[in-house]
Order: sequence, then C-alpha cells, then structure tokens
Amino acid sequence: MDTSEGSTDCRARHFTELFTACYTSVLAYARRRVGPNLAQDVVAETFLAAWRNLDEVPPVPLPWLYRAAHFAVANQRRALARRGRLDDRARLLAGSDNAPDHSGHVAEDLELAAAFRSLNESDREVLRLAAWEGLTIDAIGAVVGCSAVAAKARLYRARRRLAGKLGMELQDPGGHPPVQPPVTGEVQG
Repeated sequence: MDTSEGSTDCRARHFTELFTACYTSVLAYARRRVGPNLAQDVVAETFLAAWRNLDEVPPVPLPWLYRAAHFAVANQRRALARRGRLDDRARLLAGSDNAPDHSGHVAEDLELAAAFRSLNESDREVLRLAAWEGLTIDAIGAVVGCSAVAAKARLYRARRRLAGKLGMELQDPGGHPPVQPPVTGEVQG
C-alpha cells in the first residue's frame, strides 16, 4: 500500500473522530448564535476549516472549533446584513409601499434578555462562552484569542456590566463583598 494512501486514511479517520466527538457541541454553539436555519451552514464552515487545518487542531479541539465557529458566525451575520441592505435597496427601486415588518419588536422582552442584548457583542460572547458553553477561563481565552488573564478580566467586566443594567449587585465567587453598580446622579464624597 502506498504511504500517501495510508496517510490519507489516517487523516480521514482523525477527522471522523473529531467530527463525531464535537459535532453536537458545535451545532449547539451555532444554534444559540444564529438560530436553527443558519446553524448547519456555520457547522459546515467550521468543520471545513478543521479539515483544512487538521494538523493545527489541538488535542483538546473544542475551543479551537468554537473559535472557527465564531468566525463562521461573523461571516453569516455579514452575509445577512448585506442581504438585508440589498433587499432594502430592491424595495426602494421597486417603489414598494410595503412597510417593514416590526412583528419581532411587538412582543415585550424579558428584563434579562433586554439587558443582555444591550451589552456589546464582545461582552455577550464571553458571557455565552461561560454560561452556555460552560468553558473554563483558559478555553474562553483560546476562543476569543487572548490570554486566560485577559479572558478572566473580560468575563468579570461583562458580568459587572450586565449586573449594572439589571440594577443588581454582582456577588464575587471568591467571597469578596458584592460589586455594586454605580448610581448615576449621586455625588461621591
């Protein structure tokens, strides 16, 4: 048997094991970010990147795959934004009198969902990685492309901002006193 065929078989076997072990987690990650309609596209793009860079995938592959999925989600969002702009332009050019659909904004949001949405995307992403994906600080750092120390600081600040938007105190798991959100309009003295 040719050595290149053996190498190809080994590579295919390694990829199959990676796919089998991580598919469900990557699909869940994608669904929580882009919904079920686009999640399969994100998963396909993620595993295509994994196949192309199989030698670079670390022994603990999930953070690497989440990072690849993060880029795939960003690509999907850019594509949707472009599509929306094209649709808007087409409606203007067609002279359509149809009003935009505001049905998604009619229902009243829950307080937590509204506060979460008001955070910037980087805050939402570190909170998602910690809460939804259950990642460690080291893994969060690997996904967002920073050190564990920076990831810990980003997560702390994101939690603090979310607590502030909810008007709550943030309890530090290390036993330190709670962090109180700043009160606007008060004179510090």
